[in-house]
Amino acid sequence: MTCPLQPLSNRVIVKPHVRKMSDILYVVNNEKMNEGRIVAVGPAVRDVRVGEFIKYGNGTYLDWPIQHIDGVDYQIIQEADICMVVDD
Repeated sequence: MTCPLQPLSNRVIVKPHVRKMSDILYVVNNEKMNEGRIVAVGPAVRDVRVGEFIKYGNGTYLDWPIQHIDGVDYQIIQEADICMVVDD
């Protein structure tokens, strides 16, 4: 996947994982951490790479700013907000 955004410094662009049960019903993410796949990293990012599935921050998916580009949602976070890399 090509990301139309290029993060700066220690920022990471994540495509959030949203559980979709149907076209009209979405499950609210009540987990302690958000999760998603990294699609771009800034030049100062050291510990994660593009393509890795991560858990980050805390709170719900909708509490983080969302960038809607070409029908795809992206979140911009700092590397320090990443809690863990999850093996697929």
